[in-house]
Formats: sequence, C-alpha cells, structure tokens
Amino acid sequence: MKQRSPSKPPRRQWLGAAVGALAGAAWAKPANETPARNQVRLRLAAAWPEKMPGLSDGVRRWAQRVNILSGGLLHIDVRFSGDSGIPPLQLLSAVASGQVDMAHGTPYYWAQQSPGFPFFATIPFGMNANEHMAWLRFGGGMALWTRLGRAHGVVPLACGNTGVQTAGWMREKITSLASLKGLRLRYPGMGGEVLRRFGAIPVNLPASDIVPALASGRLDGAEWVSPWCDMQLGLHEVCNYCYVPGIHEPGHTTELIVNPKVWDRLSPWHQEIMRAAGWQECTEMLAQFNHENARSLQALRQFKKVELLRLPNDVTRAFRQLSPEVLRESVQGDDLAKEIHQSYISYLQNQLRWAEVADRAYWQARYA
Repeated sequence: MKQRSPSKPPRRQWLGAAVGALAGAAWAKPANETPARNQVRLRLAAAWPEKMPGLSDGVRRWAQRVNILSGGLLHIDVRFSGDSGIPPLQLLSAVASGQVDMAHGTPYYWAQQSPGFPFFATIPFGMNANEHMAWLRFGGGMALWTRLGRAHGVVPLACGNTGVQTAGWMREKITSLASLKGLRLRYPGMGGEVLRRFGAIPVNLPASDIVPALASGRLDGAEWVSPWCDMQLGLHEVCNYCYVPGIHEPGHTTELIVNPKVWDRLSPWHQEIMRAAGWQECTEMLAQFNHENARSLQALRQFKKVELLRLPNDVTRAFRQLSPEVLRESVQGDDLAKEIHQSYISYLQNQLRWAEVADRAYWQARYA
C-alpha cells in the first residue's frame, strides 16, 4: 500500500480550503509539485480507511484515471478516513456545505436524510451488481439519483460495486431466527431495519470502529463486505462464525458525491471525465472483488477456528418475506422516495424474469 507522504498538507489546511478554489484560490500541494497551467485541484474525503483493500483501491484508481484522461489538468487530492478529519457518516453534510469538494462512500449512509438513498447502494433481496448498473444507466435510476442528490445538496456519481457480500460475522453461532433477538449487530441500511423487526439491535458504525466493538463485547456481530475486506479488517480474529449468503447486500454500488457549486463550475469535458471514470470503476472494482474474494476464501479456510456457515433457513425465509414490507413502509410520506422505490421494484421484477431463463438456468446447468 502507498504510504502517506510526509509532504501532505496538515489536516486543518486541507479542510480550510474553500469551494472557491475553482475560481483561483491557492491549493496546498507538495513543495516539489508544480501544477500545470489551468489545473483544477479538488479535495476528496473517502469513507474508508487508507489500507482497506478494494474500496480504497477504487478511490485511488478513479483519481488516477481522472488525472490521466484530463492530461493532468484535473487533479484529485484524496484523503482517507482518519486523515480527512471528517467522520464517514458526516460526509454528505460536509460535501453539501462545501467543507470538502467531494466524497467517496455509500448512499445508504444517508438513509436518515432520505429513505430513497439506500436504493442506490443496495437493499435486501434486491438487484445484483449487473442488474443495478443496468437500472442506473438504462432504467432511469441515475436520473432519480441525481434528483435526490441535488435535493440534498450534492451531485452523485456511480463509482464502484463490491458485488454480493457475506451475511456477516458472529461471536456466537446463530441457530435460528429466535437466536437473533437482543443481539447488537453492525448492520446499516435496510438490512439493519429488517433485523430490528426480528428483535436484534442494529448499529451503524464505520469500519475503524467495528473490530474494537466486537473485541470488547459491545457488538455481538457485524457485516462489513466480503472475505477480502473482512480479513483485512480482522473480523476473523474476533469472531468464529462467518455467514453467507449476503441477502442484505446482493450488489453494493459505491458513490462519489460532489458539491454542486464545484460540479457546475467544471467544464463539460471534466464532468464527463469524472462520470466516465466512475462507470469504469464500477467494472474495475467488481472484477477486483471477484478475483480477490476467491483467493481470500481459500486463505480463510486455513483458520481452523473459523466456520463458514449458511444462514439458518428460517432466517433467510423471514428476511425474504419481511423485506418488501420494510421497503414499502420506509418510503411512506416521501414522494420522491416512493417514486424511486416504484422504479426500482418494477425494474427488478423485469430483471428477475430474464434471470430465470438466463442466469438461474445457467447455474442449474453448471452444477447439474
């Protein structure tokens, strides 16, 4: 992993730069770096730790691709969680207020601001990565996401997808639906709300707080991403039971959110570079996760104390039955969220018909 350069500006200097930088304000930069003429420098705060594989890799790749495609005229100064000075769950407000130019995170972190946001990340028993990208690009999803983002003071761009995830890690074995009652589980988004209906206590924590909370007993279980990221975080060191499949997050799209004043001052050329690089990262990140998760699964099997288990059947059934109700209830009273929900579910139903004769039929043939 790339180490933090000692020439990076101090945190206060980085956060102190104003949105007006696009109009010519000075940018903090390494002393040995001379910016190109007319170079635009933007500050990006990521929700992820610097050494978190996949997610931090995706942010770096996107920033590098933007710089290359712009001929060096669009430079993204990336700061990761713990270095930016902005807590991950406060990034939406930080971008909207102009505290920082843009951020990389996940839409479901903003569910308290609008129940429409999780549909642009992932929802229980929802679309997989391929289906979600199809909805965003060709099914009207991106237009709805832009309306929602603008209403909350940001411009959203798709930028990555982790694919299907694990269902989570537990300190004690889950034997039935009843055994979830009273457990404190790190489960954000709609998956956490479904678990709450089962009597669990969902907790939303950023990555850096998960392992300490499990080690101290403040959490009984947690989901993060998938074997690659989970092992890097150290979940296998504090929990013995890893559950699959990730029915709560079948294909998690990550995002860039940009301050509207910053976005609107960019040239159409720079806007398209950022947008196209984001779509490219959806493909790159998914490919990297598929590659590394297979390798990490093999490594995980070497830990004798760790058991890889399927969720009990009654948990899966109850999750599938309750999820539609939770989704419908979540958008009541919010007209835009209801429109997003209707678009998402309608598109998913069409995709399921195609998957029945395509993906599912292929998988059945593959393992016949």
